Amino acid sequence: MSFAGAMMVATSVPALAVTATDTIARASVYAPAEDTIEYAPQTVEVGSEGIMSELAAEQYDVEVAPPPITSEVASLGSVQLIDTDTIVWPVQTPEKRSGGYGPRSAPCAGCSTFHDGVDFTPGNGTPVMSIADGVVVLATENGGGLGVNVEVQHNIGGELITSSYAHMQFGSIAVSVGQQVTAGQQLGVVGTTGQSTGPHLHLEMFGGDGARFDGFAWLSARIG
Repeated sequence: MSFAGAMMVATSVPALAVTATDTIARASVYAPAEDTIEYAPQTVEVGSEGIMSELAAEQYDVEVAPPPITSEVASLGSVQLIDTDTIVWPVQTPEKRSGGYGPRSAPCAGCSTFHDGVDFTPGNGTPVMSIADGVVVLATENGGGLGVNVEVQHNIGGELITSSYAHMQFGSIAVSVGQQVTAGQQLGVVGTTGQSTGPHLHLEMFGGDGARFDGFAWLSARIG
């Protein structure tokens, strides 16, 4: 009797339709499905000689930019200066000059007998421009003998260079300390403030050691 009942239960419940040939992946709450599909390996075709051409290899070359220079400025702290190679004259008519770098007869009471810069004379009110990209580290109307004075620091070829623009007109400063400027950007206009005998731009240039050098010769060698 019990055997007959068992047979009835067995025949009344359909069997699971799973065969040995059923290889479709099925999801499980206990384990991820297994992917049973086979993929052909990927291949890369190269030239007939089996090597990548030089032209194709060069397409993957990446030029790494030189690291910035970090300068410590009292009023700003650490200043990051990005390398630049664009250099321009500080005035539009650099051929108009009244004095160069080096020994001289003092032109006024309190003036030095060694000229630390070059004097450009393009005319009163002429725009004064930054010689290169950089950061303004000084902008004052009370620069002592330099009068209205702006200083910009640059990273030129990996070297820290500072350019100083003096004797500009009162009220003409067009930038502020900490501002990033580009080559040719106006900083002010030519004036005759401080120890000056007439309207001119006094340009001084110096390196990280603070030693002044001939800015006109330096600019001429790079601008032509």
